[in-house]
Amino acid sequence: MSYDTDKYKIAVAVFAGGRSVRMGIPKESIVIEGDGRTFLERICDEANACEQTLISGKYLSVRRGQRTDTDGFTAVEDEYDDIGPLGGLIPVLACAKEDGMDAVLIVAVDMVKYDRHEIEEICRAYAGEDILIPRTADGRVHPLAGIYSVRLLESARRLADEGNYRMSALQTDDIHIKYYDTASDDAYLNVNRPEDLSTIKQACGVDRLLTL
Repeated sequence: MSYDTDKYKIAVAVFAGGRSVRMGIPKESIVIEGDGRTFLERICDEANACEQTLISGKYLSVRRGQRTDTDGFTAVEDEYDDIGPLGGLIPVLACAKEDGMDAVLIVAVDMVKYDRHEIEEICRAYAGEDILIPRTADGRVHPLAGIYSVRLLESARRLADEGNYRMSALQTDDIHIKYYDTASDDAYLNVNRPEDLSTIKQACGVDRLLTL
């Protein structure tokens, strides 16, 4: 099947509803030392700086009752409590579908090196797949920074209702999946992943990355 990338309306959804047990505070409120912005402010600034022709909408996935005012972003509360990223994906896809979007790029708030360039590159790479998943040079895939078609809404809801909350469960034989081989591996370093933290500190050039 061939696709015309000019046909697709892609929204960005920043996932800010997760809690870090290791860090002890909500991730979106952590301040990046040497920057002064929170995780949330930084990634939203990057999304706001993107080419408007590539991004057709902006959402903020939040916990129920979470109050976060971010200019230019529509807050979308989790439809299910405490089931992880799938609980944020479902209402975001529903909102995007209602708004006439074709797909949503989800971005975890704690990827502190993810930037405007990477948002633009993966959006340019999207060609109508059900899921476009980034893949770094080490072979790791990153579903919390992928593009998901609104066609997946009912499949995602069915998984949640069955008690299957794994994002990977969406990757079935009848789902069209492609991989986006990024040229910017650092963009996918996640501060909530202990094995990435020392690399992030070196990349940022600071002794202590976070002010808690």
